[in-house]
Amino acid sequence: MSLDLIEKEILRFLADSEPEVLCIRGKWGVGKTYTWDNLLEKATHNNAVALKKYAYVTLFGLNSLEDLRFSIFENTNSGAELTQAATIESFSSMIQQAADAGRRSRNLIELTASVFNRKGVTDALAKVGFLNVRKQLICIDDLERAGKGLEVRDVLGLISFLRVKRDCKIALLLNDEQIGEGKAEFWKQVEKVADTILHFELNPSEASSIAFGTHQSDIRTIVEPLLHILNITNIRIIKKIQLGAAHLTDILAGQDEDVVKQALTAFVLSKWAVLDPDNAPPTAYIRSYNEFASALKASNGKEALVDKFADLLASYPYNSTDELDDVIIAGAEAGYFNETLLNQRAALISARKKKTEGGEEFSRVWKDMYHGSLATSDEDFLDALFKSAVQEAALITPLNINSSIKLLREFGRTEMADKLIEAYIHAKSDESLEFFDLRHHHFSADEAVDDNLKTAFQEKFDSFVDDRKPLDVLKSIAQRQGWSESDVALLAKQTPSDFETMFEALQGNEVRWGIESVGSIGNSGKPGAEAIRKASIEALRRIAQKSPIRARKIARFGISLDEAIATSESDGI
Repeated sequence: MSLDLIEKEILRFLADSEPEVLCIRGKWGVGKTYTWDNLLEKATHNNAVALKKYAYVTLFGLNSLEDLRFSIFENTNSGAELTQAATIESFSSMIQQAADAGRRSRNLIELTASVFNRKGVTDALAKVGFLNVRKQLICIDDLERAGKGLEVRDVLGLISFLRVKRDCKIALLLNDEQIGEGKAEFWKQVEKVADTILHFELNPSEASSIAFGTHQSDIRTIVEPLLHILNITNIRIIKKIQLGAAHLTDILAGQDEDVVKQALTAFVLSKWAVLDPDNAPPTAYIRSYNEFASALKASNGKEALVDKFADLLASYPYNSTDELDDVIIAGAEAGYFNETLLNQRAALISARKKKTEGGEEFSRVWKDMYHGSLATSDEDFLDALFKSAVQEAALITPLNINSSIKLLREFGRTEMADKLIEAYIHAKSDESLEFFDLRHHHFSADEAVDDNLKTAFQEKFDSFVDDRKPLDVLKSIAQRQGWSESDVALLAKQTPSDFETMFEALQGNEVRWGIESVGSIGNSGKPGAEAIRKASIEALRRIAQKSPIRARKIARFGISLDEAIATSESDGI
């Protein structure tokens, strides 16, 4: 049912004084309560609400009909405060009206005077207060979340009573996905009570319009079309994505616009995966997703991998995961971003983009010539694939270059495949050590890496030269309190004397953070960690031996300097 029709029906319901029950059903988070509240406020502002008293009641946590009766009574407002949440003042007014209904009996007055000093109210007050609930508008929400002591049939019975005997109009909001066993019987009961049932089901455009409102922004321009592609209609999820996207944009302020757009594209997809695991692809799937590898499987004549996300992601501007995407996905999972690492990765991707002109030809070849045309000849496609891959090698992820190389080999372009590997390694020559460790790239379990590409990566990894100064690396680790494998590899080559010199060169907070970080690396179990642990402890021992005060300073870090460290300069550490 379209949003326009839903709004017209709700406004009609509000404007008519005749007793009626309106049921609004829909999935969690699609905006049922949000829309009801907005339309009620709009109608109130336009003096288009027929009944002048209103109560909003959620059944969450209510365990009896007495709880429900009293909740309706205590949450009732009227007049100018019709759409406002109930307050002590509004409740006091209702108590006074209840007292009038009870002819101001002395016992009732004494009872109501003590209400606010008690944890609950007595059945007597609830019953007398409920006498005053008549000819009013009531919204009952969360029917599916009522407590175990409150049966659905009892709630519906009370709703029917309020309609027939008290001339009330009741709107019933419920999440039909959360109805457990006996769904058929549940709807049979609801249909007996409800005069009208609206199925609240929005399209992506309507959902994003509700979530974003009338506010236009650069973030909305990027994010809204992505929400539409993914068919996200849950208002609460859109709101959380919107909030996270704004925070991400703030973190990346000053970065290249294309890089920010890439980050937002990865964030929308991965945050949806975290917030809606029943409908979205898992983050593990996103990390290993490779549009070109899927095409390669089909071209091999193998049975295509059947998964419900392939078609969805084929239309989404995300073809594989690079280092920036990886940090974005991790942030979506954790609920916060590593801001330092995020900006480092953004700068890395930006630097790659500057090496190429345009940076879109490779994707265009796959999209237009492979997926988008049956008229393109094999020769034209393979030639264009090779040319674009060489031209934009600095931008292409290992997953995508692997797919291209394998495709060239499959169709007899072996020489081209080897030249592409050579061009790729050259274009990536200034990448970090981690880049050339294939374990850092999210190849799926069924996606083999081309043998020659694997060999080229290993050779580059083995020959990697890190020309950074070890002291600068140690200071960087101390500042960001985190490290990479290349940091560990470089520090693992340092001798005790090297660590001694570096530790003594640290200043201020660098001293504590640097020593603690090195200690954490040494106990991490990573390759090279044990060498770092031995050399660093020996260095601290030597510093401690220089004077009693320095020994006392070092003792603060909880490092046992009495431990026998079988190492020396000659150990080659």
